[in-house]
Amino acid sequence: MVKTALTAMALVASAPLAAQQGTTLLEPNETLLQVEAEGVVKDVPDQAEFSTAVTTDGRTAKEAMDANALRAGRLVAAIGSVGVPAMDQRTNNLSVRARYKKDKDGDDTDELIGYRASNRLTLTVRDISRAPAVLDALAKAGATEVEGPNFSFADDALLKKAARKRAVAAASMQAEDYASALGMRPLRVLRVSERAARSDGGSDIVVTGSRAAAAPIRPGQQETRVTVWIDYALVAK
Repeated sequence: MVKTALTAMALVASAPLAAQQGTTLLEPNETLLQVEAEGVVKDVPDQAEFSTAVTTDGRTAKEAMDANALRAGRLVAAIGSVGVPAMDQRTNNLSVRARYKKDKDGDDTDELIGYRASNRLTLTVRDISRAPAVLDALAKAGATEVEGPNFSFADDALLKKAARKRAVAAASMQAEDYASALGMRPLRVLRVSERAARSDGGSDIVVTGSRAAAAPIRPGQQETRVTVWIDYALVAK
């Protein structure tokens, strides 16, 4: 189900002030009305993104990287086995760093004790009902870290279109209300601009270790917002 909400605000200015603000020039008998309105559409996301990583240690950089490649290979195989294709797997970071002995205060000393390799992947799960199985597979394959989900829409074009329509309708209604209260009427639209955004679809599920239980996934509803700024020229009735 798609739900909508509207908000709006407005500013009225005379022709000289409008000119100072750098807007489209008004005729002498016109007054500028600047309206800001927002349309909000809510719907259930249809995909989720997870970030996962494997970290390994070794006495040498090669040893750490070789061990990491082995574990990362198992991780990728596990991801594929639960229906996440290669095109929905993206390597975000591959690194190897030196490890140094700590002193009594927990600070690094100059004594090298080995290397740590890390490989981080981002996964897009296009069937949210499979997300618990993906988390379980990651844990069993030895992922040292899993973060997510970050919910989103595979295609939000229709949601933005609906939110834009609601925002413009709200702006038009506000323009009519303000004009009527001032004994005027909207004559023409001078300028339109917009900003589209969506609410954060992230969650705080974090799994560490290799045998964590799969957590329930609840996508809920996510907002898609479009804010429009419309400048109207008002004239007397």
